[in-house]
Amino acid sequence: MKTTIALAGNPNVGKTTLFNALTGLNQRTGNYPGVTVSWHAGAWPLPDVEAELLDLPGSYSIAAHSPDEAVVQRVLAGEDGPRPAALLAIVDASNPERNLYFLSQLMDLGLPTVVALNMVDVAREHGLAIDAAKLAKALGCRVVPVQANKREGLDALAAAMQAALADAQPARGPGLPTTGPAAATPDTIRRRYGWARQMLVDAITRSAPGGPRFSDRVDRILTHKVWGLLAMVLLMGAVFQSIYAWSQPIMDLMDFGVHWLGAWALRPLPEGLLKELLGDGLIAGAGSVLVFVPQIAVLFFFIAILEDCGYMARSAFLMDRLFAKLGLSGRSFIPLLSSFACAVPGILSTRTIADRKERLTAMLVAPLMSCSARLPIYTIMIACFVPGRMLLGLVDQRALLLFALYSLGLILAIPVAFLLKRSMQAGAAPLFLIELPGYKWPDWRTVGRRVYEQCREFLTNAGTIILAVSIVVWALGAFPRSAAQRAGFSARRAALVQSAAPEPQVQALDAAERSDRLNHSYLATAGRGIEPVFRPLGWDWRISMAALASFPAREVVVGTLGTIFNAGGAEQAEGGRLRDALKGVKRDDGQPLFNLAVALSLMVFFALCAQCASTLAVITRESGTWKWAAFTFAYMTVLAWVGAALAYHLALWMGLA
Repeated sequence: MKTTIALAGNPNVGKTTLFNALTGLNQRTGNYPGVTVSWHAGAWPLPDVEAELLDLPGSYSIAAHSPDEAVVQRVLAGEDGPRPAALLAIVDASNPERNLYFLSQLMDLGLPTVVALNMVDVAREHGLAIDAAKLAKALGCRVVPVQANKREGLDALAAAMQAALADAQPARGPGLPTTGPAAATPDTIRRRYGWARQMLVDAITRSAPGGPRFSDRVDRILTHKVWGLLAMVLLMGAVFQSIYAWSQPIMDLMDFGVHWLGAWALRPLPEGLLKELLGDGLIAGAGSVLVFVPQIAVLFFFIAILEDCGYMARSAFLMDRLFAKLGLSGRSFIPLLSSFACAVPGILSTRTIADRKERLTAMLVAPLMSCSARLPIYTIMIACFVPGRMLLGLVDQRALLLFALYSLGLILAIPVAFLLKRSMQAGAAPLFLIELPGYKWPDWRTVGRRVYEQCREFLTNAGTIILAVSIVVWALGAFPRSAAQRAGFSARRAALVQSAAPEPQVQALDAAERSDRLNHSYLATAGRGIEPVFRPLGWDWRISMAALASFPAREVVVGTLGTIFNAGGAEQAEGGRLRDALKGVKRDDGQPLFNLAVALSLMVFFALCAQCASTLAVITRESGTWKWAAFTFAYMTVLAWVGAALAYHLALWMGLA
């Protein structure tokens, strides 16, 4: 059997970096029993032991105050399965006294323990030097200096853990309560900090650092109530500018490759339902989404850098003053930041919020953040209908619009959270304490892994849904088929062939047949039934059905548009690329269906709507009732409809149609 080793430590001490360094790509994820707090486990190749390293949530105490701390307590006590055989405790060498407080609780559990003394280089910059051998003697367990971001000290750490498992010698802390009311008394806390200071008496050497630390100098600007906010806006603007500048050449290459591959795959197939299913359904639907993977990769690349270098904690600190006016705290801003990647982990990260009303409020506004699933619809509409002009010679107006769309959800979250706070009769904002980690160069392996994981998740999870929805939408648009219609078009096609008509005339007839079939399909019947609801948004029945079909996942809308408009015979070029198709779609009166006003309406709707079944399911599990999920879907749908209608009519009024 595998030997389980638990990796535990405070937040922001390099725990994830160390875990990734020790396990590499040999990792798996899941949820702890009974709760939706995620865990990561990976194989740690020790010399003579088949070990599995379990990455516990970052925690300041085993005496649980929030769901994630409760998980740490239960796992280490063996309440959710076999108790770990040993502990790997990571300690930030630049803040040893505070870290040893948590270590004292871990050691009181009586498990064989190895201490990874991380960030020794940062400690040196602070004027601190810790003698690992003297600290090990004081603690009575093995202590190994490491620099996780540079992969230094990992072999020595593995050897120390191998020896600790062989000895099976339980660690001995100060012998104080770790759980229950006695664990949180002032006397217990004082005695634990006294123990921590005693352990460091002979092991630590302090020298005067040479002037203000680099982090302190930078924070004078980045945490300033005015300059810090301005810097955050400029930084986010630069990120969105890069999304276009970096990803467009790769997108064009992927666009060409997807459609070349599609044409190659379809060429040997005879005309018929199978060819239509593959071409108009699967390739048109799923293939149109693959093109946007480069932009998603660039977005997560910058998010991972900002997280790993230490900036995300500063952004939460900056927003605490604003959130306090809503009865929330800066702690609620962290789930919102996470939701820019995906609302599901964002909602799960609210487990760090101890106050239930604050946690519920953060859960209900987190889906307003523009997650990566919205990016494909933004980029396809912007690429088609927004000119790529440079404003003031510096900023691409397409990047500016993308930044505005991402800001929209965050801006609207403020009044929504305020109203929710008033309706729940929440009290004053809870006290927000956050440790600002020192700035450091990002660990590029961690950044690369984050980008890889997010792109893989997008392709596997969203891809499965997109394939299924594309097949359903294609079938609804392809049936029923009238024998009289087929006979009529066949006769006209035969006449064109007999008269040696030019190829464009034959292609036009094929497009007319697809359009006629779509207009008499089950999809058209259902779409015209709901069209009046969406007509004030500038949509016709085809856009309405695409929006409706995207309920399982927002990103499905791009694939659905590809399926509908390929089946509808839109004027296309170079293999039926979606951007060309959308520009050529006509209304019944011959006017273009899409213009800038319609594009803005569609983007605003998807910026605010709740088209994500996974998000609603997680809200149900986390809140304990489906009623809050239903409320979220209702208020976001109304907000999306009103916002889209305003965007459409305002654009018409400004002459942007």
